[in-house]
Amino acid sequence: MNDEKERIKKERRVWEKQAKSYDKMTKSVYEHAYRLSIKKAKEILEPHQQVLEIGCGTGIITFGIADSVENITAIDISPKMIEVAKEKNKKLNKNNIDFNAADGYELPYQDKEFDVILLFNVLHMIKEPERQLSEIYRLLKKDGYLITATDCYGEVVSLKEKLLLLLKKFLNKIGILPYLKNYKKDDLINLFENMDFQFIEDAILHQDPPNYYVVLKK
Repeated sequence: MNDEKERIKKERRVWEKQAKSYDKMTKSVYEHAYRLSIKKAKEILEPHQQVLEIGCGTGIITFGIADSVENITAIDISPKMIEVAKEKNKKLNKNNIDFNAADGYELPYQDKEFDVILLFNVLHMIKEPERQLSEIYRLLKKDGYLITATDCYGEVVSLKEKLLLLLKKFLNKIGILPYLKNYKKDDLINLFENMDFQFIEDAILHQDPPNYYVVLKK
């Protein structure tokens, strides 16, 4: 239990530091990938669906898809990220979004509660991916969808990205940045297949590092 509390505290602390500048950092590099993520997710989403987004951050994708579904439960481990998202919603006034601070490994929702679960740009920063995917599998309805995108640093990347990755790993060791895993596409495919998900669609949304988008079905 103490180990779990320490893990949550450490992960939360890392993201708390980035909450106020997160949108600016994201738009400077990944704005196009986020737009594609929203566009492609909306091709799967339907107006009657109950959606869960794990690792919603400041709500970039949440707000982008809100008009396409009945309700979104959006969670993030960082209360400050959630505060920023709620402040943004005061202007956007999306009444079908419920923002909450929570740990994605263990969520207080019923089995088979959601039609769709979103996991964007999170999986490569999770130390126990099988644990996270097991929780997602529990929460998804039969024939429900997991829509996810993951940076694959194990694929061919530019020298610039290799150097940035080394820096990020150093910053992780001193508690400034989160854990990072060097996935290849095949690693993710094997991971999803081992968790009994069916592949529906995939694409690369960003080239350097490759941002691997996948739609999976329970």
